[in-house]
Amino acid sequence: MTQNELIELLEDKVEIIKSSVYHDKRDENITDITYNSKTCTQGSVFFAKGANFKAEYVIDAVNNGASVVVAEKEYDVQDAGIVVVKDIRQAMVVVAEAFFGKAYEKIKMIGLTGTKGKTTTATYIHNILNEHAKKRTALLSTVETYTGTRCEESHLSTPESIELQRYIKEAVDNDLGYLTMEVSSQAYKIKRIKDMMFNIGLFLNISEDHISPAEHPNFTDYLNCKLEFIKNCKTVVINKETDQFKAVLDAAKGAEKIITYGSDNVKDIVDCYFANLRREDGYLVFDVVYNNEKETYRTKMFGNFNAENATAAIIIARQLEVKEEDIKTGIEQTTVSGRMNVFTRDSKTIIVDYAHNKLSFEKFFEAVKKDYDGREIIAVFGAPGGKAYGRRKDMAEVASKYCNYIYLTADDPQFESVKDICNELATFVSCNYEIVEDREQAINKAFNEMKEDAVLCLLAKGDDKYQQVRGKFEDYISDIGMAKKLTEN
Repeated sequence: MTQNELIELLEDKVEIIKSSVYHDKRDENITDITYNSKTCTQGSVFFAKGANFKAEYVIDAVNNGASVVVAEKEYDVQDAGIVVVKDIRQAMVVVAEAFFGKAYEKIKMIGLTGTKGKTTTATYIHNILNEHAKKRTALLSTVETYTGTRCEESHLSTPESIELQRYIKEAVDNDLGYLTMEVSSQAYKIKRIKDMMFNIGLFLNISEDHISPAEHPNFTDYLNCKLEFIKNCKTVVINKETDQFKAVLDAAKGAEKIITYGSDNVKDIVDCYFANLRREDGYLVFDVVYNNEKETYRTKMFGNFNAENATAAIIIARQLEVKEEDIKTGIEQTTVSGRMNVFTRDSKTIIVDYAHNKLSFEKFFEAVKKDYDGREIIAVFGAPGGKAYGRRKDMAEVASKYCNYIYLTADDPQFESVKDICNELATFVSCNYEIVEDREQAINKAFNEMKEDAVLCLLAKGDDKYQQVRGKFEDYISDIGMAKKLTEN
């Protein structure tokens, strides 16, 4: 892509307010695109975006070699052109797709969305496809990014548009064949994804979440953003038992194929259902009936909701014509760090799970109550700062129904006080509780004071090795790390 082609693309797809690019450089090739001034190189395009953007970032970008700056307002730059656009995020996604050659059209794209279960289901699908392809396939999930070029920890369900298109291009260049990715509501809300088509799209579930000034103003906006994803899928798989099923089905009307699934409670009105859940030899075993044919699967991931997640992955694998033996192996081998991970020491049990909203709390505690009936349940959790304020009431009320005791503590407080967050949570707690602001101390205290045969639930942080505090990532051992430390003999 040359600078001239960049201008023509923006003129066609984005409203340009002003353009000032050196005419003698218009035929020069663009070497890279970025919104991080530190990663600019000679001949790159720099996008000035972000709520906390500072003018000095533009100077840094140009000093590092940026030849063109794209921004929503004019900056006084020398030795570089500038294009002022009405919508910087729209400009980013349009340019990113073109710069990386619409790589998503050259690989099998499998996307999934939902309030709960995205990461576990994505991992099921990923592992099945690895068995099928006899090599590792691409994955973009909340916890991991794998493209063949990179294998690294993730911090976002769906990356920013430039990274997203770069990662897909890497997967294509490495001939990985398939890419499984979580698609968040924010991906459509802030235009990380625009016109990308997915070969298969999965709608797991939805409940009220991510409602805050920084995310979605209301549930309708949250739902509509998820529905935008469904409108861009050739084959759509929908959980019949999700809230808002009709709205999801309506959004999928343009798809080439629609498949519904659920539990045996809806077996007469779905294409596929799971049933007969039981525990055998350390596995959760269940049957899946699809097109009147029954197959039996087993997974190391406990909780009935994981049979639901696995069923969705099985349906997708069958649409991709994966052999049954590869599906069974992929399901059986799947574990996800921070998702229903169980640790024991003597008669004490610790369960670590990433549950962090109303729906995931309900599913988690229902599973714990069923599997550990009659045992005392203790929970350690907090709430993130600056977003999803409704979670505080929801999580506290759900936990109170199941727990004998709750420790309220830190969970990515950002710019809020941990004490203030915990005090707000406490107003909704209806069982015995205490506030211990330091998460590591809270977990230690809970474990040391719990009765024999009790179950300690560490929620929402999973294997996250950080706390987000005042815009920075502070090191934290992780709930998984704490559980291992406390149960090692």
